[in-house]
Amino acid sequence: LHKIMMKVLVPIFLASFAVEAFKPSFHVLPARSRSRAFSARPEFEVSFEMPKKGIKDIGTAQLRMAPVLEASEPLIVRYRLPFGLDVAPPNAEGLCLVTKDGRGGERVGDVLRFTTYWRGATQGLYDVVKYSAAVKGWDKVVAALVSNDLAVTDEIVLVFERPTSA
Repeated sequence: LHKIMMKVLVPIFLASFAVEAFKPSFHVLPARSRSRAFSARPEFEVSFEMPKKGIKDIGTAQLRMAPVLEASEPLIVRYRLPFGLDVAPPNAEGLCLVTKDGRGGERVGDVLRFTTYWRGATQGLYDVVKYSAAVKGWDKVVAALVSNDLAVTDEIVLVFERPTSA
């Protein structure tokens, strides 16, 4: 069993949070109210190919998410398994921040927003910001990350929100 290497360090960034996602042909967890997001900014719209299960093509994910940072841009990172990720448990704002630059392009201060995950044979997107602040939220974030196991897939997709200058 391959596991994701994670270092639990002190988080260092702040923001409010909210997310909205819609599903094309796969399961997406329910959306959260956008009342705490930066409502003056337009939502990010991103799309990417979901990891395949064996030779089965799952399809394209189309994701819409409200920004949680005042000035930011989305970043899609795809890793072959196994992989390493340095991200901290949620801070006071419920955000899981990258603590060390990664080989996939994530940088210190990026907010982990979504990860692909598996429940048995069902693939979906896990809303990290929405569920990280809940009771046992960090444990569930880690469980979603490690559900991307070589028994079901050979890659993981991570969606980050990268701070930019205003």
